[in-house]
Formats: sequence, structure tokens, C-alpha cells
Amino acid sequence: MTPSPSARLVLTGAAAAILGSSVLPALHAQSSPALPAPAYSVGSAYDIARNRLVMFGGYTNGTYAGDTWEWDGTAWSRVTSTGPSARNSAAMAYDAARRQVVLFGGDTRATGALGDTWIYDGANWQQLQVAGPSPRSTQQMVYDSRRERIVLFGGASGSTVLGDTWEWDGERWTRMATEGPSARTLQGLAYDSRRGRVVMFGGTGVLAPGATSYRETWEWDGAGWTLTDTTGPSARDHVSMGYDAARGAVIMHGGGLGDADPGETWAYDGRSWKRLTSDGPRRRYARLEFDQRAGAMLLYGGFDRQPSNELWRLDGVTWKRVSP
Repeated sequence: MTPSPSARLVLTGAAAAILGSSVLPALHAQSSPALPAPAYSVGSAYDIARNRLVMFGGYTNGTYAGDTWEWDGTAWSRVTSTGPSARNSAAMAYDAARRQVVLFGGDTRATGALGDTWIYDGANWQQLQVAGPSPRSTQQMVYDSRRERIVLFGGASGSTVLGDTWEWDGERWTRMATEGPSARTLQGLAYDSRRGRVVMFGGTGVLAPGATSYRETWEWDGAGWTLTDTTGPSARDHVSMGYDAARGAVIMHGGGLGDADPGETWAYDGRSWKRLTSDGPRRRYARLEFDQRAGAMLLYGGFDRQPSNELWRLDGVTWKRVSP
């Protein structure tokens, strides 16, 4: 799904940074670090067995990416260009019980929404021939470590916004609920492992300019959804969320296409939201993952006026850029 710049889901491309030199270009190329192209709508997961941040796909330089990149805490490496077809807005999560990254869906201009399921073992991708959720993109997916399930909610297929909840147990998809939060997309989703709850914030129910965003915080316990807060961060979509295990709180950053501040960072402890800083990188639709080795949240990609390939780390209440 790649609407015009005026549409609710903003997926405009930008030229990737040009690396090169008129003097000794070969030497310059050898000395330049490998970097993913600036992109947003990427899929991400943190492989805790190998301590790697895994990134796939996204929208970059006016096209869709189909390569897989990993960050080892020091440098990026392009692992493979084979696997899922190039796509935008796929959902990814790391299945710790089975030690594999799971990817579902996404979209392209040529095919529209996709409904395929893939697993990645750190070296190769494998497509699984299983039935599951209807084709969609901009859905969110997290791993419930207490129940060893991946939880998927919402997303969109064309102009249709979805509100169903699915779980993946390593062998099959099961639709768990069609009730709870209203249909929405571009929301944030994180798994609070301390409390055993999936937490969702924000999103929008209509992909159109000026559409209303949500301010609601919902929690999924494996049996049903509960609305837990409506007084936290201002209403917004295009948000990034992840669980900070060191802090014991869900982190939400950026988002919004209107008055919401895309540099804000908030923390949710299961009782209330607290704003940590307004001085973070200005980002919409970036990815937030907890780096187990560093014991800190990482923020990758997203966009403000242009797509980004920057990687940031949250140290206390201060964001520090770690790459490039």
C-alpha cells in the first residue's frame, strides 16, 4: 500500500544517501561501513539467542526492499537478499521458544496486501504453507513469552481496516477474538513480560487525511481485551512501542501526523503513562526493540520529513545515536 503523500499512511520514498568519492572510489567503498538504506515501514525483531537486531524490507528510495540486515551491537551486516519478496509494512516478532523470527504479511504496489507466513533461523528464510489471518499490512505483532505465543492485531488491506486478534503457536494460526478494540492500524504494540500482558496504544480507524487517531491503552491477557487508560499520551498513530525489560515498562516513542510531538518518549508501568523526554529523534513509524546485550531500547528507521537509517539507544531519559 503506497498512497499519495496526502494519504493517512505516508509512504513516500526518498533518495538513499550516496556514498562515494571521485578520488580512489574503490578504496573509499572498502572503508565505508555497510548500512541499510534509509527506510521506513520495515519489519524488525530482536533475536535474543544470537543477540542480533534483525531488520527486513521497508520502503526506500521509491521502491520496496527485500533484504535482511542484522545489527550485532557494533556494526550492520547484510545477511541475505533471498527469502520473502520485497515488501512494505510486514510484521515481525522473535519466537524465543522456537528460536526463530516470524514474519507475516505486508504489501506491495503490484500485489496489494500479503498473507504469507515466514520463519528465519538466523541464516535462511523458509515460507510456511499455513492458513492464517487475511492478507494485511501495518498490523502489529509481539511475542507472549508466558504463553509462548505470537499475538497479532489489526492492520489494513487497501482501505479496509481490521480489528481481529490472532495467535501463532509455532504450527498454526488461531483467531482468538473479533471483539475488543475497534478496528485500527498504525497502532503500537508491546508485550509486558513482567505482568504478562500485551499492551496496545493509539492507531487510527480510517486511512484518510485528517482521520481521528486513538488515545486508548488496551491490554490483552490471552483471553480478552481490557481498556485500561484513556488519559496518557495524546491521540496519535504511526507510533513505535516496545518493552524495556531493564526499566520494567512499555516504551512508546513518536508518532502522529498532526499536533502530536514525534520526539516524545513515554513509559507505561501498567498503571499510568509518564513522559520521559521530548528531546528524542523526531520519528514516525520507526521500530523499537529491546537490546538484551546492552540492556536498553533501540530505535531504528522511521521518518520525519525523510526516511531514516539511524539507530538510536535510550540511556535513561536520553537518546544517543549509535549508527551511522
